[in-house]
Formats: sequence, C-alpha cells, structure tokens
Amino acid sequence: MIQALAPMAAVFALNSRLLENCLDGVTEAEAQGRPNDRSNSVAFIAAHLVNTRAWMIRYLGGDEPEPFGGALAYGTAIDSAARIPSLDETLDAWDEISERLETRLATCTAEQLAAPSPEQFPGVPPSVLDGLGFLLQHESYHLGQLGLLRKFLGHPAMSYRMHE
Repeated sequence: MIQALAPMAAVFALNSRLLENCLDGVTEAEAQGRPNDRSNSVAFIAAHLVNTRAWMIRYLGGDEPEPFGGALAYGTAIDSAARIPSLDETLDAWDEISERLETRLATCTAEQLAAPSPEQFPGVPPSVLDGLGFLLQHESYHLGQLGLLRKFLGHPAMSYRMHE
C-alpha cells in the first residue's frame, strides 16, 4: 500500500467495525423509524454508507454496481428512496463492500492518487488522494449521526470495542 494512504486505510478499516458497533442492539423497527420528518433513519444512513463505499470503489476506477439494486443511488434522499434496506441486508452488503474497498485501497498507485479528482469536493485540493480524505470525513460524519441516533433510541453510546 502507498504510505500516504496507510493512515486513511486504517481509519476506513476502523469505520468498518464502528458501523457494526453503531447498529449493535438496534432493532429493525427502531432502525426504520425517524426522529421527525426532517431527519434520516438509522437504516437509511447505514445503507447510504454502503452506497457511498460502492461509489468510492468506482471513484478509484473499480467496477462496482450500485448496491440494493440502485434503491439509494448517489444523491438519493430518504423521501425519494425506492426502498430502505433492512439492517441485515445492509450489514451483509457492508461486509462485502468493505472488503472490496480495502482491496482497492491496497492496489492504488501513487500516480492514481496524485491524479486530478474526477469529482470536486468542498474544502480539499483537487487530487484523488484529497478526495479520499473528504470521503473518509463524510463517512465519519455519518457514523457520528448513527452514534447520536442510537443514544436517542435509548441505547448505550457506541463502543470503540473491537469484537471478532
């Protein structure tokens, strides 16, 4: 792995586990519910993260189909989603897509990471490496939302404990 990417890859790997910790003990009914009509549900945010990781693989030049049959295609809001996947579907897809993302990150070249980003992200220089940094922040932002929602639902705070 390119040394400049190693710290980001480590955080992506940590986030892979933290999503599971955010969802630990949350029921399907809780996950599908929304705190109000302006907020996203736990299930939607978790599925969005799966979709975003698939998009990241495509961003890095991989051939990754839209998860969930395109129900949450890039930019889909909760009210226009074709359907919200179950937590079981989401966790299964998360495990699969996370493994493929880790493989893709491990095979990135220095030239690929230094190339101009095909997508411009706010507040970061326009390289693929900097775009990955933005996407990592985006993922961490949504994990924070899930941590807050699990507390809202009456569950204990998300744990950083890593369990196998």
